[in-house]
Amino acid sequence: MIILKLIGHEYFNEVSDIIKMFYGKESIKPYDSIENYEDMQGILLNSEIIIDDELTSFISSYKDLKNNSNNSYTFTKNGKVIDPREIKKALKVSMYKLLSDITGHNIAWGILTGIRPVKIVHKLFEEGMNEEQIIAHLKDEYYVTEDRALLSIKVAQVEKKYISKNDNNKIGIYIGIPFCPSRCNYCSFTSNAIDKNRDLVQPYLEALMLEIRTVSEYLKSRGVTAQSVYIGGGTPTSINADELSTLIQCVNEFWGQNEEFTCEAGRPDTITVDKLKAMKESGITRLSINPQSMDDDTLMRIGRKHTHTQIIKSFLLARELGFDNINMDMILGLPGEGLDQVDNTLNWMNRLNPENVTVHTLAIKRASVYNEMNLDTRSHNDIVYKMMELARNKLENNQYYPYYLYRQKYMAQNLENIGFCKKDRECIYNIQIMEEKQSIVAFGADAVTKAYFPEEDRLERQHNIKDLRLYIKNIDSQINKKVDLLSKLY
Repeated sequence: MIILKLIGHEYFNEVSDIIKMFYGKESIKPYDSIENYEDMQGILLNSEIIIDDELTSFISSYKDLKNNSNNSYTFTKNGKVIDPREIKKALKVSMYKLLSDITGHNIAWGILTGIRPVKIVHKLFEEGMNEEQIIAHLKDEYYVTEDRALLSIKVAQVEKKYISKNDNNKIGIYIGIPFCPSRCNYCSFTSNAIDKNRDLVQPYLEALMLEIRTVSEYLKSRGVTAQSVYIGGGTPTSINADELSTLIQCVNEFWGQNEEFTCEAGRPDTITVDKLKAMKESGITRLSINPQSMDDDTLMRIGRKHTHTQIIKSFLLARELGFDNINMDMILGLPGEGLDQVDNTLNWMNRLNPENVTVHTLAIKRASVYNEMNLDTRSHNDIVYKMMELARNKLENNQYYPYYLYRQKYMAQNLENIGFCKKDRECIYNIQIMEEKQSIVAFGADAVTKAYFPEEDRLERQHNIKDLRLYIKNIDSQINKKVDLLSKLY
């Protein structure tokens, strides 16, 4: 157990985020909630601020309650620091430096705990910094490694052409299909086993299409157009070909003229000739077939009901039917996998040669089976780091380059997810949803609409209900809430 004592401030969550980088799922308890902590075996961490007119000190200290060993680190800033943002950052730096010294580990992203590190780079470019200055800033202010600083700059340079000329009347569309053949052990997305919920598919689609039609009619009357459309899940190809075709036709009534239309077909055991034909004939221009691993033992362990052979067959079938823009996902750090299994998956990726490869680092989310199993991936064994280096090298040697990047909490070794693509094959939707400079109107259970207000550079969100039955029952109120939000923009 870790006991955290705050002195002179109340930023428990911010300091805890740094502690979790080094100690994973170890329980962190506030000092005030513990009685007789001296009798416990664990760690006592103090986070303290001392402010005077000439100097502000941010002091982190460590005490091993079992062995009675002590350590501390003091980070100082000139003058009286009162800006909460500066205080939070300095507290993080102090705790990060202390724990890095104690454990002997440095984190590739330093003190950055947010999802979108590339947004910082975009902001620094806008402020007039050059690449050399941005690298120095990320290293000095956030303790990011030079490699990750360079990676962020590469991604920002690719993204710039998509986000610098955004028209606020041009939006992204997301449509959620919350059904899957089974739940993968790592998954935290909204997903319902389709064999147990088959009776809800048709009512759900009817409610979904009502939401699409009503909101889209409003938006089209205001002159809004779609840059990209993305059908995700769940697994959209869990529903049958006729249902899929009907849904896409509904979307095309309003948003058929777009630059990119993606549909996830993530599970090869849901892919059929009829479904692929339905998608192709309905105007899907980008397909996602997601193996996660090409190792059959791994696929079984993570809860998949298909083999790597089915993945290959599904991919080649999509190619035969004319799909020339395909994404494939893989996950690093899956239980039981080592460098050999990752190398095998990468070799298959390069052999199949999809236009996009998305490399995820395993993150154990609260809603996943792995979390219920209390699996903690954030060991300081550097195997996942080596996996990411292997992935980057092999993909870049096959003419892929990184085009978008994001991070999540509880990722193995605090790494990142990277989207790689072939030349000029960036996924527009992925960039826009990540950099948050465009409104994304989202339909379906648990979908989150993000309305972007460019004058203030801010987002407002509208969350749909997660539960399928409640989503269907309350569809009218969700439509009204969405239109109320969008009416502030259009």
